[in-house]
Amino acid sequence: MFRPRKGVLIILAFFAIYVIWGSTYMLNKIAVSELPPFKLASIRFVTAGLLIFVIARLMGTSIAITKRQLLNTAIFISHFW
Repeated sequence: MFRPRKGVLIILAFFAIYVIWGSTYMLNKIAVSELPPFKLASIRFVTAGLLIFVIARLMGTSIAITKRQLLNTAIFISHFW
């Protein structure tokens, strides 16, 4: 009974994939010519982190970080500087 609705959702999912995936290539072409590589990478990682944070909050998932995890991350990063 729900086949027509499921078909519409599949078509919308394909449309979303084409728009999101297609716009990625266009934005990368613009960004590579306008921004330095490390700034571009940092923008991408910060954006991805914020998106993951928002999705986790909407789903009600706890993303607490312990002091030990934070310390291990700081030690790991300090090895590269």
